[in-house]
Amino acid sequence: MPDNADDIILCSQCGAKNRIAANKAGSIAKCGRCHAPLPVDQAKSTATTHILRCSQCGTKNRVQLSGHANHPKCGKCKADLRIEDLRIAEAILVSDSNFPETVMKSPLPMLVYAMSPSCPSCSLVSPQVEALARELRGRIRVGKLNVQLNPLLASRFNILGVPTFLIFDRGELQESLPGTPDRRQLTQIMSKYLY
Repeated sequence: MPDNADDIILCSQCGAKNRIAANKAGSIAKCGRCHAPLPVDQAKSTATTHILRCSQCGTKNRVQLSGHANHPKCGKCKADLRIEDLRIAEAILVSDSNFPETVMKSPLPMLVYAMSPSCPSCSLVSPQVEALARELRGRIRVGKLNVQLNPLLASRFNILGVPTFLIFDRGELQESLPGTPDRRQLTQIMSKYLY
């Protein structure tokens, strides 16, 4: 962030967002709503802004990971936002039973890696997928779908061979990519879905 940019600081007392001009750093700032002192000097070191979709209404919301004593709410429908999804740094298992909650209601774009334990190509791609999950943590979610154990999803999305990558955003399938792309190619493909 440039030094002359404004910072958004959440009040630790009431949760209100406060815009603090960069030239005010080092001064004492107060919350516009409750007038509590704001930690202006810590803004650059602790503020990490992410964009999450509300799993109820689909609205994009800006949230900060630091300083959440209470759960952030959607600006439109006031539902709790799933900030725990920002901390997931590994591929999560997707199954027939958890698919609606895990993928369709994901607050982040989702890359689902359809694989089979008996597939030699899948064993080569799996480390790349795990590395991508760590690299893009908080920006996308990565799921791993074992097609042998979850035939309903394999049939629903017409997965005829593995590995196959399914990209979901806003609860809808955006792309289906068969084959073995490397991590760089996957990052490039996912870049158009990053908020």
